[in-house]
Amino acid sequence: MFTLVLLASTKLMAAKENKFYNITVDGKARKYLLYVPNKVKENAPVVFSLHGAGGVVSTSSHDPNFNPIADKDSFIVVYPQGLDTVFPGLGGMTAPGWSAYGEENFDTHFLLAVLEKIAEKYTIDRQRIYCCGFSNGGMMTYTMANTNSHIFAAFAAISGYPINEFHLHHTSWRPVPFLHIHGKSDDFVKYSLVPNIIDNMVARNGANPVPQVTTQSGSYKKSIYEAGEGGFPVIFYEIDGMGHEAFTNKTEDSSSSQTMWNFFKQYTLDSPCDTTLKWRPRIETEGYEPIKHGWTMNNSTTLLRFGGTQKTNDNQNVYRSLQFETGGYTLHFKAEGDASKQIKVQIQKLTSPRTMVLNTQVNVGGEINLPFVVEDGWGEYKLTITRFATTDEITISDIQIHSSNDAVTAIKNVSPAVKQGRNTYLSDLQGRILKHQPRKGIVVKDGKKITSRH
Repeated sequence: MFTLVLLASTKLMAAKENKFYNITVDGKARKYLLYVPNKVKENAPVVFSLHGAGGVVSTSSHDPNFNPIADKDSFIVVYPQGLDTVFPGLGGMTAPGWSAYGEENFDTHFLLAVLEKIAEKYTIDRQRIYCCGFSNGGMMTYTMANTNSHIFAAFAAISGYPINEFHLHHTSWRPVPFLHIHGKSDDFVKYSLVPNIIDNMVARNGANPVPQVTTQSGSYKKSIYEAGEGGFPVIFYEIDGMGHEAFTNKTEDSSSSQTMWNFFKQYTLDSPCDTTLKWRPRIETEGYEPIKHGWTMNNSTTLLRFGGTQKTNDNQNVYRSLQFETGGYTLHFKAEGDASKQIKVQIQKLTSPRTMVLNTQVNVGGEINLPFVVEDGWGEYKLTITRFATTDEITISDIQIHSSNDAVTAIKNVSPAVKQGRNTYLSDLQGRILKHQPRKGIVVKDGKKITSRH
C-alpha cells in the first residue's frame, strides 16, 4: 500500500519537462518536444501543436505556443517534428512538414505513437486529447480530424487548410468540434477560399449554416455555426490585418492560443453526438441562400444539385464537396408537393470509376429514405434530384446522409432476379424489377449483386 501511494505521489509531483524524445515509427526515426508543467495533475489533458511547413521545433520556439497556458491550466503539450516533405504546390520545395492528405499515413501513425509514449509516463485523460496546427500543421489537423476523430476530442487550425496537393476529406467517424482562425490578408493559404472549407465543415457537422456573428472593429469577425441535432459547432475567426501567421492577439482572449484552449476545454471525447451523421446541409434554414454556397436550385427540371469536379489552379483545389468512404449509407429528405408526381434521385461518383451508387425514382410526399452503398474507397460525389416537368411544384428539405447497415442489408435482401420465359429480370437496390441492365449502378442478377460500369 505504501508503494502505491508513493508512485501516485511521484506522478502528481512530476518535474517540469521541456525536452526532446526520439521514437521510431514505421521504420522512420522521429522526434517530438514534450512540455509538462510543474505539478501536472493526474488525468491531464494533452494538446498536440503542429508546426507549419519549414518549421523546426526547439525548446524556445513553438507554433502555436501553449506553454504559458499549460502552466496555468495544468495540461501537457506535445510539439512533434515533421519530416522533410516535398510540396508540389510550392514549386517542389522540400521542407519539414506533414503529409496532410486526409488519409491515414506515416504521420498519423507517428502522432498516435507519440500519444502512447506520453501515456506510458503520465496519467492522461483519454477523453481530453486535442489537436491544432499552423499552416501545413493546420492542414494536418484537418487530416487528424478525418482519420482520428475517435481519439481527439476537438480540433483547431490557424492559417491552414488543405490546398493543391492536399485534398480535404470529410469522412470522419463522427462530427467534430472545429475552430478555424484565418487572417484576412493571408494570400499564401488564401483567405478568399476559406468560406468553401467552412461550408464543408458546417454541412459535415450538421451545424446551422446561418452563423451568429460578432465583430470587433479593427480586430476580428467571429462566426459561430451553432450545433444542430447530433453534431457540433464550427467557429470561424476572420482577423483584420493578419497575414500568414501562427499567432494573433486579435481575439477576445488577446491570444489565438488561449482562444483555441478555451474552445478545446468545452469538449470531451464522450461529448454526445450522432456518430452516424455524415452530411446535413440544412439548406432550408431561414436566411440561407443555397445558390451562393455551391447549390444548383430549381434550374429547369433540376430541383437541386450539389457537387462537381471543380479543381482549378485558381481555387487551389479548394471547393465544396460531397464525399464518402466505403460503407453503407442512407439518404433522407422530405419531398413535398403534388403526391401524384415522381422525382429522380441520383448520387454519382465524380472520380474514376464514375459509379452511380444511387439511381432511383420515388413518389413525392413526406419523408423518403434511400439506402446506398459505396464499395471502392474514398471518393467525391454529386447529388442530383430532378423532376419530370418544369411545372411540377415540389419542395425538397431536411437532406441528411447517415452511415447505415440498412444499405448493406438492402443489397443482401433485395428481390432476386425473376425468370419469365426466356428473359432474366434484374432488380435494383429498392427491389424493383428492371427490364434491362442499367449502364451504371448496383443491381442484382440471379440473386447476386453486380456493378454495371458500361
